[in-house]
Amino acid sequence: MSSPLSLHSEVFPATGGASAEGISNQLGRPRADRFTLLVREAVQNSWDARVDAAGGVRFEITGRLLPRDGRRALLDTIFHDVPADLPLRARLDDSQDFPILAIRDFGTKGLGGPTRGNVVPRPGEPTNFVDFMRYSGRSPNRTHSGGTYGFGKAAYFLASSLRTICVHTRFSGVAGIESRFMASALGPQFETTGPDSTRYTGRHWWGGQASDGVVDPVVGLAADDLARLLDPAVRASDATGTTIYVLAPEFENASAEHVFASMARTIVEFFWPKLIDGIDGAPSMTFGVQWQGHDIALPVNEPQWALLSHAFLAASTGTSTDSGEVQSVFSQRPRQHLGTLALLRRPANLGGAGGTTTTENAEPMSGRRIVEFPLRHIALMRAPNFVVKYIEGPPAPYGLAEYAGVFRVDSRVDSAFARSEPPTHDDWVPDLLEATTERTYVRVAQRRVKELVEAFAAPFSVEPGTTDARSVLGFSAMLGGLVPSLHDDGGPSGSSSTGVTRRRPVATSTVRADFMGEPELALIDGVPAMLVRFEVLGRPGQTATVKALSRVMVADGFETEPPEGAAVPRVLAWRKPDGSVSSTQASCSIEVASGTWSVEVSIPSDAMTTLALEVEVGS
Repeated sequence: MSSPLSLHSEVFPATGGASAEGISNQLGRPRADRFTLLVREAVQNSWDARVDAAGGVRFEITGRLLPRDGRRALLDTIFHDVPADLPLRARLDDSQDFPILAIRDFGTKGLGGPTRGNVVPRPGEPTNFVDFMRYSGRSPNRTHSGGTYGFGKAAYFLASSLRTICVHTRFSGVAGIESRFMASALGPQFETTGPDSTRYTGRHWWGGQASDGVVDPVVGLAADDLARLLDPAVRASDATGTTIYVLAPEFENASAEHVFASMARTIVEFFWPKLIDGIDGAPSMTFGVQWQGHDIALPVNEPQWALLSHAFLAASTGTSTDSGEVQSVFSQRPRQHLGTLALLRRPANLGGAGGTTTTENAEPMSGRRIVEFPLRHIALMRAPNFVVKYIEGPPAPYGLAEYAGVFRVDSRVDSAFARSEPPTHDDWVPDLLEATTERTYVRVAQRRVKELVEAFAAPFSVEPGTTDARSVLGFSAMLGGLVPSLHDDGGPSGSSSTGVTRRRPVATSTVRADFMGEPELALIDGVPAMLVRFEVLGRPGQTATVKALSRVMVADGFETEPPEGAAVPRVLAWRKPDGSVSSTQASCSIEVASGTWSVEVSIPSDAMTTLALEVEVGS
């Protein structure tokens, strides 16, 4: 670039207009931090700009520290002329580190179309450039879109401590692949004094000077050269898409590594469906995060995403599974299918063990994860398959189970839910809708999802003594595979009681009981029961007395003595390896190393039960 870029500061028109502060405030007071907002807005905009309707989008966030000679190059070229109220020159001149955050997308169309907002586009010509770089807020006419290039674009400026960004884009134009470069900033509104005093909005652009004083984007190889001043890794000459450079991102008191790790987590929290919603479960969108040349792993292997992914697939196919259910959500007046809710559960201990944080950098900027353990989170999403928000259901009874779900809006009402979203795209607000019918759709959907989640989380009541198979099916749906029913007491000397995942003999004993497999639920003579298989191991020829120690789990721990009038767990039968009944008492005499035995224990209708086995040698 032979000469520095020109600055254009916007003057308030006679009819008024939007100030820079007004644009900055268009997001309101969002609950999320600035980098969560940035990631959510940027990913949605990249998806909306995809070339292939099926996907194939690559989204990257990279960061680097700009060396001093690079900062001097910016001052000499892009920011040679800077408004007095914008501290760009001082920040580029000082001795502090100067980070740059780059957001790139590939497999996208780039910012094509007219470069000025007063130019009427040709039929079919996009308006992406003016939507992003010129307009202060405009809702595009896109079906099933996620982002807008409208009010939400303020997130890019808010992420910068200087409220300044640079944009490099490649798009397919009349002459082939074309490049554009432009910088923009949102500063305070100001006035000049004197006879020709003027009021300015605080919006600024840097580009090539035109005869009317308005700057246009730099184009061609000169645009690519300017982008290299910010980052040598400029996209290939045939790769369309956009790179947005956020200057001096507002890290506040956090380290850059922490912020970038937090953004990696945000990608997974809100866009994990894009990793599985392509053809045959392939990603329709891929992601990468990097700081100073080092890749930052996305936390995709944490156990919560597996359960949510299964729920997404269940909601997509409408197929229920043994571990959950799929429900259609309807509005009655008017009659309309609003979406599909899939809810799945699993034992709580499966999630908790794998969900712990391994490094400080894995935590979000807010200090609180969006999805925490034990899981009871439902992801609400529209047609782009982005998570709009999570709602939390009630905890599963006694903390034994956890669950997760996905609600997918029906495509026929997707536009109503889209219009109910605020600029941050993080909620559905019925009151934002003008049409009564649409308000009903959004309000009813959220109410019904809440009701179905509460019903799913509630314990299923089973009446002892019934022979109704439906009761057992419901009971199994609630507890099957979820009850950590085999409990490790760490029993007294000379005895052993062993949990499912812990098989350790007591040091002073040569005989122990090992549970075999998982407990099962069954209906035995009309009584709901737990069936447990075990082996008594030790020196053959010995005889041991095995005692069943059952306990009821309550909200704050265990009880061995039931509340007054409540049913108690009791042994129904001890069965030999051949299936015959050996005893119906609380204990049974068993020959050591005689094979796989089983014990059947009744389960009260209003509680969950654990079982330990106490072994006494030679009794």
